[in-house]
Amino acid sequence: MGKKKRKLGAYYLLSFLAIAVLAFAELPQLFTEDLTFRAFDVGQGDSFLFSFPNGSNMLVDAGPRKTRKELVSKLRGLGVRSIDILVATHPHEDHIGGIPEVIRSFPIGKVWDSGYVHGSNLQKEMLELIRKKQIRFGKPRAGFTEERGGARIEVLAPARLISGTASDANNNGLILRVSYGEISFLLMADVEEPGRAKIAAFPRSTILKASHHGSRNGTDDELLRQTEPEVVILSYGKGNSYGHPHKETRERFSRARVKSYATADGDIEIVTDGKVYSVKQ
Repeated sequence: MGKKKRKLGAYYLLSFLAIAVLAFAELPQLFTEDLTFRAFDVGQGDSFLFSFPNGSNMLVDAGPRKTRKELVSKLRGLGVRSIDILVATHPHEDHIGGIPEVIRSFPIGKVWDSGYVHGSNLQKEMLELIRKKQIRFGKPRAGFTEERGGARIEVLAPARLISGTASDANNNGLILRVSYGEISFLLMADVEEPGRAKIAAFPRSTILKASHHGSRNGTDDELLRQTEPEVVILSYGKGNSYGHPHKETRERFSRARVKSYATADGDIEIVTDGKVYSVKQ
């Protein structure tokens, strides 16, 4: 009887360990010290996902309407079950077109919005969905910060809404900087020169998401001098009618000796432990 009990005990112990290992494997995001940034190929538009070391997620924009279902499929394929922070940098269709679909598809912790009223039916639909689902809604301003899994999210702009520019929607967009240890990401949305001029100086940042899909009015030499990026992410659709990225912008990156990656060539993934990073496309 003693030997049988010992064998039975060993069997239960081994079974418990096997179940524990399987459970651990099912929850990889909860047991990592890495931050992962993804730039999705959504055609002519923007959509970026930060997966923080504590397992929480921040989705910045959701691309145009026509790729909304593809984006949701990609998020589910990555194991995303909820979105803690959903950011609408500004209300143009190529940035918020997929947001209603995202809101219908995932539990959302809260929404950050630029606060600029565009008045389009799309923006009205987005805001009505947020209201109906009673999702927390905020308009963070320059100086606001939040911590997520050891990473720091900073809002650099807008400090206050401005008007009278060639594109007020673009120039009132949310500019975010996410830093994790020694590695940082600066997301410029579609902000043009009038919006950039409202910021005294941009902080050095390892990875720069170029403003306005690589448009000539989105990134200038002074911004590159201040930020000193090692990598630039360009988000645009192949063969787009705007000619993005513009030749002048590509020449600026070349002079600054910055390595650039484009979502037109596929999704981009950057993984960092806060000290070093790797880029995969």
